[in-house]
Amino acid sequence: MNVSHLVASSKLRIVLPLVAAAALLVLFSVSATTSAGSSSGGVGVEVDKKEGRVAKVNARYRRLWSNVKRSNKRWARSTARCESGGDPKAIGGGGAYRGAFQFLRSTWKRAPKSPGGDPIRYAYKTQAVVAVALKKKVGRSPWPVCG
Repeated sequence: MNVSHLVASSKLRIVLPLVAAAALLVLFSVSATTSAGSSSGGVGVEVDKKEGRVAKVNARYRRLWSNVKRSNKRWARSTARCESGGDPKAIGGGGAYRGAFQFLRSTWKRAPKSPGGDPIRYAYKTQAVVAVALKKKVGRSPWPVCG
């Protein structure tokens, strides 16, 4: 038996199990994805339901935003710019502060007019309506630097 045959044989013993494991992993992930998206209430369906709810909430808050006083709209715009650059998807403080107004999740959950959930799932106007309502209730203390 020559040396090149031994090297090829030992490489095959390592590569074949790795290829088999990779094939099983691909097969398992395809199976899991297919069952999650089925109509039996899998993850894929739930995500669609949540996104539909978020879209309806955002539409409702756009209407609420149209009734906000101009001075509160200016306050919201400048506060959001200061807090996050105005980015409704901003995350700061290692994940603790979220959205354009850098809400703590606990503050967002308890704030007047809050739809609940995670603020970064909602549009700027939704977050702004909640921020203005919170400012009316407790003042500017949730935004000690920017508010």
